[in-house]
Amino acid sequence: MNRELYTKLKEDLAEAVRSKNIQKIEEIKKILNISKEQEAYFSKGLTGYPSIDKVWIKYYHDTAFNEANDIPLNKTVWDVTEEKLEEYYDIPAIEYFNKQMSREDFRERVYTWAKTFKAMGVEPDEVVPIYGPFFPDVCAMVYALNMIGATSYFLKLAISPEALEEETRDSKIAVVFDGMWNNVKDEFSKDKFKKILVATVTEDMPSPKKEIVSFLNYIQTKKDKSGIPNDRKYIWLDEAKDIANYYTGNVKEKFVPNRSAFITSSSGTTVGGVVKGTVATNESTLTQLQMATASDVQYFPGDRCLNSLPPTASTSLNVLFFLAMYKGLTVLVDPRVSEKDFYNQIVNLKPNIALTTGSMWEAFFNRVYNEMKQGKKFDFSCAKGWTIGGEGTDVQKFDRWNEIMRKANATNELFSGYGLSELFSAISVDKLGVEHKARKQIMDVGIPYAGINIGIFDNEGKELSYNQRGELRVNSNSAMKEYYNKPELTQEIIVDDWVHTGDLAEIDEDGFLYIWGRVKDGIDLPNGEKLKLFDVANQIKDTDFIDDAIVLPMETEEENTLVAHIVWNEVVEEDSKASLLEYLDQNLQYFLPENVNIVGYSFHEGMLPYSPTTLKKDKNKLSKQTTGYVQIVDGNLVDISFIPKNGKYEIQQIEKGNNKQLIKK
Repeated sequence: MNRELYTKLKEDLAEAVRSKNIQKIEEIKKILNISKEQEAYFSKGLTGYPSIDKVWIKYYHDTAFNEANDIPLNKTVWDVTEEKLEEYYDIPAIEYFNKQMSREDFRERVYTWAKTFKAMGVEPDEVVPIYGPFFPDVCAMVYALNMIGATSYFLKLAISPEALEEETRDSKIAVVFDGMWNNVKDEFSKDKFKKILVATVTEDMPSPKKEIVSFLNYIQTKKDKSGIPNDRKYIWLDEAKDIANYYTGNVKEKFVPNRSAFITSSSGTTVGGVVKGTVATNESTLTQLQMATASDVQYFPGDRCLNSLPPTASTSLNVLFFLAMYKGLTVLVDPRVSEKDFYNQIVNLKPNIALTTGSMWEAFFNRVYNEMKQGKKFDFSCAKGWTIGGEGTDVQKFDRWNEIMRKANATNELFSGYGLSELFSAISVDKLGVEHKARKQIMDVGIPYAGINIGIFDNEGKELSYNQRGELRVNSNSAMKEYYNKPELTQEIIVDDWVHTGDLAEIDEDGFLYIWGRVKDGIDLPNGEKLKLFDVANQIKDTDFIDDAIVLPMETEEENTLVAHIVWNEVVEEDSKASLLEYLDQNLQYFLPENVNIVGYSFHEGMLPYSPTTLKKDKNKLSKQTTGYVQIVDGNLVDISFIPKNGKYEIQQIEKGNNKQLIKK
């Protein structure tokens, strides 16, 4: 059955269910081979197909779905934002290390950079790579390039030399942060680049912090021997802004439909780890802004939005910058990204809006909890939209963190959200006043935005019903235009206007979306099925003495051997770990398929390690760990390691005197 007919039948079923046309329902039911579980929804006025029922619409006002897609068809993102700058003229646009920039000053800086880029010869549709963090001048450059019809490309910070060469092959002007010059100097020094604008984090810093940081940067530069060449090709920003005085022509370019506007770097999970830029247009970006507005997100004029993430991520660029500027918030720009920095940003800057991964929130709340036990007082009454995104958390942690929030005077709970670079970030988020009626083994990520459509599909492309797991596919006007210079990959991901996310998900009949993990994550079993490793980890976490777990494959002589990285609940005593692990090990034998075993456990203190670049659980690092594991042998914990042998690993016991003995489980 072709997709057009399939979609038409689902729509006809919806009409038949609404009108209670029993004969028509029976006819379509046979053609679509509808299950009895799905048929049970007919009595509730539902077809059982989420993409047709759109049950989440009930949480929005009647016209929200249409409003979400009602964008101006002849305006750029800058055009719309400039209007908002005038509307909220009395609210600071940016705060950078406690120094505020008014909306009028920010507007002037945008025009300065637009003239500078024009004077330097940047043409419409030209791609200008930007390598570095967010700070005020980069904030202005983004809009300036949009104004003149050019495209800013925020390069992935951990990009390889090969990918850097490929992603910048059509560019001739680039922007680089001086402290990161060493990472890109080989490529940016090539003749293809005519000019390199050199930014420094100290620009716009107030004194004396500016002088202190400048001195430290100078020392580090000398140590790394990575100084910027003394050549006319390299222009520092304070000098570059003077170039604007030499441009006297028109600045704004005429609006062109479907023009590439912004490119962010995908995390690489959607298409096999390949570095790729997701291209957003003016239309897709404005759709995101309008969807958030129609969905009543908790952004209010005069509030403060923390942006500490690099603009390489669509979430940082869209949700924490474009949307904040559009809604009249002050953007708190702080390019420092670490566990300690995030804690200080939240506690000292008191943002109303903040968004980061589950791992960063976990580190934050662990520290707050420990300091509360020592008597320290916190005030989180400022929290209006603190959100978990990029990497979720489990129900138990979410409840624990919200209890800490309440003790710190917060009136709003944490929000959970989900997004994708290919959709220019947000797809779903919790909505204030909409309570969770049911909880699953994992945390939901809210309800879909107004104006967006989603469906859950099996491997054959058949849409599944509620509470069934399959691939999440999304239909939205905010979808990317393409992967930059990668048409083949684009065609793999966008099929018949549906974005194939590659995420295993489900949606319940109340409209809440759940993300389990990646569709491809798991090991293949002899019967052709795939064992999802996050299911094994969730089974481990279901016990009341395990706080967190990740399960990974380990290549040994025997197929389908696994290792588990676990964090004990804080109340577990050291002398009880052997018996508890033996109990867990025995229970898992009933859950795991035949010939699948967890051959080793690794204990982690406090929380599982996360990557400093993605801020998510670092599965890549954990997968390379070969020591620090234990097994249960005769009721005792025995240290083991994995020794390379013939391209795989051999399990060996670690004994005193360096004797090693093979352990077979």
